[in-house]
Formats: sequence, structure tokens, C-alpha cells
Amino acid sequence: MAGRSNNGKLNIALRMIVYREGDWWFAHCLELDIVAEGETADNAMRDLEDLCRFQIETALEEGDLDSVFRPAPPAAWRMFCMGTMKRMPCKPAAPVDKFEARQVAFA
Repeated sequence: MAGRSNNGKLNIALRMIVYREGDWWFAHCLELDIVAEGETADNAMRDLEDLCRFQIETALEEGDLDSVFRPAPPAAWRMFCMGTMKRMPCKPAAPVDKFEARQVAFA
């Protein structure tokens, strides 16, 4: 969700799910429907944050922020609801104000 703070800066809150398939970790942003992979959960999360920030910054430069917001499929949102909170490896950078991560483990 995007909004403006009291000082006029754009603040965007995003959510992601993190899960492992085989030897790889995947991080999936629910608001932008973007997926990144990594050898560790933290690597996948950092790469996803970078991808999301790049997409948002590019859209802002082109004046078309609405184009990047494409919700993930319902199954991804269900996974997020079933997941447990996961600490982000680093603090999000503008324009992303908050990135909530949840990890899902498959049996």
C-alpha cells in the first residue's frame, strides 16, 4: 500500500512470503507479484527488496506507479496468512517504508 507521510514523502508498505523448495529459497512480494531466489532466505529477501525498490523507482520516474501494483495469486496470500513472522535481514530503504516478511515451511 502506498501513501504519503506528513512531510510529503512516499511511504510504501509491502508484504512477502519466504519459502524453500529443494536447495533454493524464494521470496515473493504479494503486492507486486515479484519473486526472487537465493541460496539462503536472507539472500532471497534482500534480492526481492532490491527488485521491488527498482520497480517502484522506475515507475515513479515514468509517472506510472499504478502499473507496478499487481497482486499475487490468492494461493500466495493464503501462504502469507499461514506463515510465521520472519525478521528482515536489513531495514528497508525508501520508497519502501515497511516490508513484512513471513516464512512458510512445507511438510
